[in-house]
Amino acid sequence: MMKEVEMASDKPLKIVQAIDAGGWGGAEKVVVTLSNGLAKMGHDVEVWVRKNAVLCQELAPEVKIRVVPFLNDYEPFTPVLFARALKTHDIVHVHLGRAAKLSGYIAPLLSPDSRKGLLCHMHSYHKPKHYKRQKQIICVSKAVEDYVKKGMPWVERTWVVYNGIDMKGARSSAPLFPKDGRVVRIGLLATFKAPKGHADLLKAFAKICDELPVKLILGGDGPLLPDMKRLAGELGISDKVIFTGFIPPDKIFPFLKSLDIACVPSNAEGFCLSMVEAMACGLPVIGYTEAALSEVAGDAALLVPLGDIDGLADSLKKAVEDEKLRAKLSGMSLKRSEQFTKEKMTENTIEVYKDALRY
Repeated sequence: MMKEVEMASDKPLKIVQAIDAGGWGGAEKVVVTLSNGLAKMGHDVEVWVRKNAVLCQELAPEVKIRVVPFLNDYEPFTPVLFARALKTHDIVHVHLGRAAKLSGYIAPLLSPDSRKGLLCHMHSYHKPKHYKRQKQIICVSKAVEDYVKKGMPWVERTWVVYNGIDMKGARSSAPLFPKDGRVVRIGLLATFKAPKGHADLLKAFAKICDELPVKLILGGDGPLLPDMKRLAGELGISDKVIFTGFIPPDKIFPFLKSLDIACVPSNAEGFCLSMVEAMACGLPVIGYTEAALSEVAGDAALLVPLGDIDGLADSLKKAVEDEKLRAKLSGMSLKRSEQFTKEKMTENTIEVYKDALRY
């Protein structure tokens, strides 16, 4: 009854955002942007995280923070906390596998009214086993929604809410690395994991770097960083590749403003915030025709078939050599990025909450 009264009178919602993640990536960015946006709209927002989570540093002062155990996929403590929260809050919005699994344990025990408030956010093509008891899923793209509908028949309701970014600083930020007009900089900002396609980018870059005035700048860290440094050496291009290491959240736009071309050769993306961030900076974007990348880019990027390293190299070469093409793609990027603002993401998420509570 509490939820029905609140929705009818349009009072602020009490919302939990729960995520078990210690680092900084796409899902963490979404939680921060969404939580800050919801709080700014006047909603009561509490973020549940593990101890020492990086994202806490980016949350607005009005967003509450609660450290919860998230010990493993089977511990009994966090499910009890979820059960209590679903009695005291309107919405419990969980992100990533462990939060989904632990909150799912108590779902069958909830009243129908309480169960309405449990929503799960699907950021990519995650393993279905962690989402077995989740009935309501917010998907970051139509590609992810298709994946959910095909592989998770127990899910009763889905929505698509595109990720959004804070555009502040995208146009005005100064380059992190001073520009050199004699060299065209190609770059990628992404965690060094296999789906991000660093190896393909290095191989494509190696095909063009001897004949063109180019540099490759790779921002981020991750488990495959040593392997990619080694691959650059094997390809004989170490002197033309810069590995910056971790780029903190407040330096993302300055990093991107240091580039002339963004290359996003991901082979599996739920959405790809880094593509939108690059577009918001007016960068020409080149990448693969992976389903979510194609959905996000629309007609505003040069995309080649997945795994086509020669095609990737040819597109990079074309963009490097043709300044007018870069200018055209830059304008298309800026226009396309306007579809993915933090305000639109927050407003669309609120509509999902209302729809779920009315159901």
